[in-house]
Amino acid sequence: MTFVVDLERAETTHTVYSTVDRVVEAAAASIGIDSTPSAYQFVDYRSASTQDDQKTQTPPLFIEIVKGLTAREPLPGTTAPGFFTLPTVLLYDDRGLELFDRITYVPEYYLTASEIDILETRIQEIVAEIPDDSDVIELGCGSLRKTKILLDALNRQRTGITYYAIDVMPQPLHDSMGGLSTQLENISLVALCGTYEEVMSHFGKSTRRKTVLWLGSSIGGCTADYATGLLSSVTRRVLNENDAVIVGMDLQKDSAVIMDAYHDSQGVTAEFELNIASHVNSIVSCLAEGQHDDFLDIKKLKYVGEYDEGFGRHDSYLEAQEDMVVQWPQSIRSRVAEICGNADDLVFKNGDRIYIESSYKYGPGAAESLANATELTLATEWVDSRNYYSLNLFRKPKFFMRSAQTANLTTIGKWCGPAARARSVLQELPSTRTSAPDTFCTIPDEKEWRQMWSAWDTLTLEIVPREKLHDKPIDLRHPFIFYLGHMPAFADIHMTAADSEPPTEPSVYTQWFERGIDPNIKNKTVTHSHSEIPDEWPAVADILAYRDRVHARILRWLERYKNSNGAVSADSARHVWMAFEHHAMHIETFFYMILQMAPLDIQPPIRVSFGALDSARTPDEQWLHYAGGKDIVFGLANDNEQDLKKRTLPPGHVFGWDNEGPQIRADIESFSIQTRSITNQEYLEFLCALSSHDDYDELVPCSWVALDTTSSSSTRLASDYGVRTVVGAPSITRTEAALWPVFVSHKQAESYANWRGKRLPTESEWTHASRTFHLAAALNREKAQLFSGKHSGGQATGSNSAWPELQPVDTYVAELLAEQNTTLEEQVMQQPFDMYIPSDANIGFAHWHPVPVSTSKVRHDNGSALPDASFVGNGWEWTATMFQPYNGFEASPMYPGYSADFFDPEDMPNAETAHYVVKGGSYVTHSRIAQRQTFRNWYQRGYPYVLATFRLCESNSTSC
Repeated sequence: MTFVVDLERAETTHTVYSTVDRVVEAAAASIGIDSTPSAYQFVDYRSASTQDDQKTQTPPLFIEIVKGLTAREPLPGTTAPGFFTLPTVLLYDDRGLELFDRITYVPEYYLTASEIDILETRIQEIVAEIPDDSDVIELGCGSLRKTKILLDALNRQRTGITYYAIDVMPQPLHDSMGGLSTQLENISLVALCGTYEEVMSHFGKSTRRKTVLWLGSSIGGCTADYATGLLSSVTRRVLNENDAVIVGMDLQKDSAVIMDAYHDSQGVTAEFELNIASHVNSIVSCLAEGQHDDFLDIKKLKYVGEYDEGFGRHDSYLEAQEDMVVQWPQSIRSRVAEICGNADDLVFKNGDRIYIESSYKYGPGAAESLANATELTLATEWVDSRNYYSLNLFRKPKFFMRSAQTANLTTIGKWCGPAARARSVLQELPSTRTSAPDTFCTIPDEKEWRQMWSAWDTLTLEIVPREKLHDKPIDLRHPFIFYLGHMPAFADIHMTAADSEPPTEPSVYTQWFERGIDPNIKNKTVTHSHSEIPDEWPAVADILAYRDRVHARILRWLERYKNSNGAVSADSARHVWMAFEHHAMHIETFFYMILQMAPLDIQPPIRVSFGALDSARTPDEQWLHYAGGKDIVFGLANDNEQDLKKRTLPPGHVFGWDNEGPQIRADIESFSIQTRSITNQEYLEFLCALSSHDDYDELVPCSWVALDTTSSSSTRLASDYGVRTVVGAPSITRTEAALWPVFVSHKQAESYANWRGKRLPTESEWTHASRTFHLAAALNREKAQLFSGKHSGGQATGSNSAWPELQPVDTYVAELLAEQNTTLEEQVMQQPFDMYIPSDANIGFAHWHPVPVSTSKVRHDNGSALPDASFVGNGWEWTATMFQPYNGFEASPMYPGYSADFFDPEDMPNAETAHYVVKGGSYVTHSRIAQRQTFRNWYQRGYPYVLATFRLCESNSTSC
């Protein structure tokens, strides 16, 4: 089923008819225009109250007109004095639709041409995403100029397709469907008349495949809150698992191109925008029974459009060219007074503006951010030949393990969410400012648990075939089936401590499944204490039944916690938290074990198409510079676990593992670090250069699989490699996988760094660079908007200081925060969670594979240019720091061996068995873990299987 919103009519679908439209419709009905042609079915979903409301009541659209012309409102995301407004829907009367259709043909208006470019050149790829026996549904008919390209292809290549056209007005439906009836003989046609809310229920119970197409630049006419709200509603109410949405997004580009598109040389856009005044006059005249058809004097108004680079938004207005006094017709003054309290004349001074509409343009990471905000997964992106416009295909995933944070967003982009959370730092008084933005609740709620269980079941029971559960793809670990029992057994041990009830039966499972093995990679007989290994593992069905009983136990505890309003023992809460995070971490373990299976044995969870390698996207090498400093804070102020039994869980409390604390202070010397991790392509170049070395074979990553075992004539390399994923092994020489981060062991990462004459960052350098840059980018984004001239309204404080290209990041941020009477320590160092991680971070199964590393710079209208760096997501990152306890470390009585069993003597840094710290998170890391900047993970130096990459660093004694 395909659900389409088209630019030409998108704005009308959420409105109730205007009085003029009602009159026109009644006239059409009187001559039988609503009769259903035999070639298609017409279904009217409009409620009786909607169809009759304007016979006895003031039309809602007129209420909006009155409110908009009598009160000023600021533009979304701004604090400046507001504008008068008119509902955008008024642009689209019959004359407006005709004018808009003309706009799509003017040479300056690139949008339609760009979309047609994609549809014509990528049509086979798009059709491949729409299966047989599915429904194609279009919200808002329009002229079908673009949609017809898709429908023609589906008519030729697909069977069992039903095409639905949806609109709030009958006439556009009949106009569109009548023309299609003789052209699409292999597609069934249905017209649905109603609003989104009224029509959406038609598809909610359908078991047919669905794809939602939101074409044109319809999303660009919406604020982020509205757009994400609409797509979230469609995701929940319409889509089934693996159903799709295709959304058109107008991309940010040279502002001159954008301004030309909205100020065409023929003046069609100006005529289109001014037509809104004519529509207002028609409505007022109709309500006034023919009086006052010149309510707004169009000759005294002109169209004005402006592009704001801070918001990436074009705003359209009507501007008074001289002083104007507008009078309400006598016959409707009482209605006006009921709406706004009086019917006084409207006074517009010369230069006063009436806001009409906005069109947002989207920067890097916007599609990923939209997916995160709507609990979708971005599957494919198609871009036109000029990089002006994109069509983005999203799918509804089996589960969602990220934190969807969308509140109070104006537009959509990778730094828009973090910027919104940084807003209080720039706008609020220090005395009223909260020290940290919104964070995670202490105990994961039922939804989080169920999503995690769904992810686990997908890995263990779908991706791994049942007959492979006794396999050991990594000889150093247990077979898969152990982990099937390990998760519920470990959880049950801690639930027994949390609720003081007996262990779940069979209690022997806690002896067999409590703790796995993590042997020395050089001698697998050397390992820490672990559970007894039974002579024969229990049957899968028995383990799953045990799992279900443990899950029910957890849900009972969560219900008691919810009913107690959080008044539970802190000790009990910590046990439940520990069970959750332990499970989340083992999703990662199980996942990288799957990747070492024979690729043909893996059952892909979804269909994925990998893009071809585009040399234009090859990332350049950029560096961030840091001044460092004295007494920089790291770590978490750990709990005294003995004291937890004596108190209830405090609101907003943050638990951490024992190695995350206690909080310490350390000095950092000046250093520079890459904006991104090393790619597969770059690592392949390294291997080609070292192919004659004796230890060459040990440098080939286990994350690669040979696609062609024929060696190159000049090296011992296979002629091509693929990257191991659960959705295929894309080539590192021919596909976008070349630009993914390379996953290697610490030993391999260090070898590459030495070859480049660089080094790996220390744990403290990486942490300082990551959390500081994230806040800097968020503040820089928000500051660009706040200080955009007409938007500031005098509410922001401090100077509009641009980001100097070579200034140390921490120095820049410290100076910016000093202007707001706060510090880096207050805003990030003392905060366990890094809430400024970009919205497009590839964590929590945002994708079933890595994505290309950052490649571009983002420019703001204040002249600053910041590297588009990414630190968290895609893969964990190796550091040069051995896994050692912080000074004052105390092992957790609840799990004393969690960290202590893996601390190594400081005199063995080059041993392959030495454990080294990794930071950040991979594409399968739960967002709770990836966003907790105090979290420390670790692996043995020579362990080659983990989803860990690296970036280069150096001290600032030499230039990068």
